[in-house]
Amino acid sequence: MPVSFQVGINDHLELFFNTDAYRGVKVNNPLNLSSFYLPNSQLIFGPGRFGSGPAIILSPSGPNVGTLVGTAIFRPPFCPNCAAAFPTGPLAGPANNAFNTYYLSGQPFVQFPFVGGPAGNFGQGPGGIVGGVGTFFGFPGFNATLGPPVAQPNSGNYGPADNFPGIGSPVGGILPGVVLATTTFPFPAPGTPLAPNGAVQGQLTVPATFTIAPTYLPDAPFINRLYGQTAFSTYTIGGKWLLTDVNNPLGFALLGFYRWYGDHADDLPSFNQLQRGASPGGDVGDFGLGAILSGRLSRSANLSVNATYVLNSNPSGEFPSGEFVLLDRPDEFQFGLGLDFPINKHFQPIGEFRGIRYVGGRTPNAFENNPIEFLAGVRIFPRRWWGMSFAYRMHLNQQDRDIFDDVNFNTTVTSSTVIIPPRPGFTAGGTFTVPARAAAATAGGFPRGFVESEDPHGFLFQFFIGHRNARAPEILPNQPPVVNLSASSATVTKAANCQAGFGPNPACTPTSDQIQLTANATDPDGDTLLYTYSTTGGRITGDGPNVTWDLSGVTPGTYTSTVEVDDGCGCVSFSSTTVTVNECDCVPLCPTITVDCPTQLVDQGTPATITANVSGGPPSMSITYNWSVSSGTISGGQGTPSITVDTSGQAGQTITATVEIGGLAPECQRTASCTFTVSAPPVARKFDEYGDIRFNDEKARLDNYAIQLQNEPGSQGYIVVYAARTGPAGQAQARADRAKDYLVNTRGIDAARITTIDGGCREDLAVELWIAPQGAPAVVADSASTVPCEPRATRRTTRRSRRGRDDE
Repeated sequence: MPVSFQVGINDHLELFFNTDAYRGVKVNNPLNLSSFYLPNSQLIFGPGRFGSGPAIILSPSGPNVGTLVGTAIFRPPFCPNCAAAFPTGPLAGPANNAFNTYYLSGQPFVQFPFVGGPAGNFGQGPGGIVGGVGTFFGFPGFNATLGPPVAQPNSGNYGPADNFPGIGSPVGGILPGVVLATTTFPFPAPGTPLAPNGAVQGQLTVPATFTIAPTYLPDAPFINRLYGQTAFSTYTIGGKWLLTDVNNPLGFALLGFYRWYGDHADDLPSFNQLQRGASPGGDVGDFGLGAILSGRLSRSANLSVNATYVLNSNPSGEFPSGEFVLLDRPDEFQFGLGLDFPINKHFQPIGEFRGIRYVGGRTPNAFENNPIEFLAGVRIFPRRWWGMSFAYRMHLNQQDRDIFDDVNFNTTVTSSTVIIPPRPGFTAGGTFTVPARAAAATAGGFPRGFVESEDPHGFLFQFFIGHRNARAPEILPNQPPVVNLSASSATVTKAANCQAGFGPNPACTPTSDQIQLTANATDPDGDTLLYTYSTTGGRITGDGPNVTWDLSGVTPGTYTSTVEVDDGCGCVSFSSTTVTVNECDCVPLCPTITVDCPTQLVDQGTPATITANVSGGPPSMSITYNWSVSSGTISGGQGTPSITVDTSGQAGQTITATVEIGGLAPECQRTASCTFTVSAPPVARKFDEYGDIRFNDEKARLDNYAIQLQNEPGSQGYIVVYAARTGPAGQAQARADRAKDYLVNTRGIDAARITTIDGGCREDLAVELWIAPQGAPAVVADSASTVPCEPRATRRTTRRSRRGRDDE
């Protein structure tokens, strides 16, 4: 029965405090919970028969080192009234003797904090020191004791639980594993040889269905009452902060709280409260942080979702050797989804789906259940400041047969040796080898001894009363919404649609035909708004405050889009925006202009023809031609596509002809040019030059000269001789004739192709060999390089001498 107080500080902050004025926990299936197997807890074995149930515990640990220390062992039950049902004696059968021992071998009642209390004899009687309790657990004699606890690394408020030898599970913590079903079979097996010291046969009981990890309720892990009752044991304080405006149909809030507990395992009275199911008993309390998202779907429907993470601290207990962690509690992830329908001011149906998922590091829970629930109810407001709630809660994932697969399992019992000491009057004792065998752990796919959950549902009643601020007038004048429609762009530019010979203006860039419209609307009354669009061109796609205006296919012009905003209560507002649609203009396509000139050399004086070629452009264009040349003159064709250029006097010149086309668009290229070359006149060139050398050397020079004349059939040869200033008279002509004579008579050169020239006198004799190509002007002597002749007199000698070949 929770009691809650809530105070709204302002429109955004709410503080709350709650506690449990009464808490009752009903346990239908105590056999499924480890807390009912603690040393101070008892189970019902039958009418008038109470005792501790069989369990799986961490082996007791004595001062000596035992063979079973630190392992999981089977703790038999302890039920004296159960043992009394199996009298012993010489006349009793082996089964009676075995079951009598079995029900007296377990955990006697020991009050919290348990440590130092007897742990039972596990079926080992007096004299069992060798191979008995003393050897198994490290205790002198045959009586084992509980504890002491053993601290684990990193244990604490948020770490692992400590170990409790003889009490808790091998996985850690004070809670043991549970044994739901056992199997009993005789030893030795029927048909096998009897013990060497007599006909002895006993009964062996072993666990068949059990858990090594504990099983517990996370919010009441130590409960050992079938109906535990407590009050004012859990306290929570916290707050909510609304991040959005209260009139916003979408709300978002943050939630934070701190939860602490009034009872801890510090002493027997406090631990007794925890065993009544008061709380988990976390030492430093729990911290929660969550978020809430809510939305108003309509006037009479609201949706909310929430999620919260809770960091839980661990409970610890005070023991003679110090403080130890009893259990590593799981953290919680809480979630929920709710719908409420405020039909009017008095009646509000509510539906909620919620759950808890246990997360984080924790002591393993063999039968862990992450509860998922569905609640349906109604809230009634007789007055606005008080009311009542009624609901039915359904647990959707209870632990029944549906959570188990229909598969059978067996528990394997390994081979072991059993020693029965001699008991005069009862048995001769003996050593027996129990063969390995299998025991059924399930029946029809369901664990033996497991009690399934039944009817975990319930009803809810709530009463609330408080103070509220004065209500606003019930009927307020409805106010129209305010809306402003805006467009992402005020213009749309479409691509040009050009006829043949025209193209889009390169300076114009088309834009998208899609315009985004945004209707910024608010309603003073917080009403839900309905948006309706209309347009004078194009079409609207989408709905709500953000739509797309598609203007594809419309012609250039100005178009208007209008939004109508209806608050559903009779008020309508309008807003419009305009968009201008333009189209890129077309410009004439520019033609291609080329000019063709002669590609070969043009002889001087030969007319050259140049032609302009214009291709492309608008079909209707009217063009003109204006020619110019870099040299020479235009002899004809000016103003036409083709002209003639007079090349007279332009020998060796490169002439550029340029045409300018009129009638084109300003952005078009208007001129084009080409060049050609007028050939230069041929000129004579000096082939060789030598002085007064021996004739044999001169012949070698003339041989080369002859070869070149033969290589140029149309050329003319010139031999220019300059006599020495003081040389004999006629020296120049004589030397020229001698050279010509050699070329004609010896080298076979046509005499008409050789011209001799007397060039006058120079200081020393000089002979020049010239070659003049066909058409070249004749070679003349260089008079500028001559000097006056001063011939010396010659004297004829009468002495005859033999002339050599070289003197010819």
